[in-house]
Amino acid sequence: MNLVTDGMTAVALGLEPVEKGVMQRPPRAAREPILNRQGILMILLLGGYIGLATLWLFHYYLDSGQENAVLLAQTVAFTGIIVLEKVNVFNFRSLHEPLLRLGFFSNPWVLAAWSLTIGMQVCAIYVPFLQEALHTVPLGWQDWGMIIVIALPVLVVTEIYKWLNSRRITSA
Repeated sequence: MNLVTDGMTAVALGLEPVEKGVMQRPPRAAREPILNRQGILMILLLGGYIGLATLWLFHYYLDSGQENAVLLAQTVAFTGIIVLEKVNVFNFRSLHEPLLRLGFFSNPWVLAAWSLTIGMQVCAIYVPFLQEALHTVPLGWQDWGMIIVIALPVLVVTEIYKWLNSRRITSA
């Protein structure tokens, strides 16, 4: 799953334009770790949320009492983790600048890779031979809505944090 879902967007993130003001920042100290406490905390919080949200989706659908509850729960969890990861891609376009300052369309490669990956996930749950191979079932609009609502905090909370942090830095 990671090779298919993360490969294209990882390459596209590598094509991200350089952040404004990067040359005005002092260099990192030679002994400073690549991941500081803030970075580790962000990884733990985002990764924890993505994992817990996926498990919650699975159990919510498993306990729904719907026909094919197990297949539906597996499909929603599978799709949920893909969508959560793909929403998280936008957080890593910049570690400091909010997406609104970067410009949503400033890296068309990320948008293309994101769209292609989500398109492949849609195929995995609606194309009959892929449904059979991957043991998926079609999702309805309510299922997609639930996944989107669960995925939005990954972007919104991180963007609010970046916005508040960038305001704090510029006012200092």
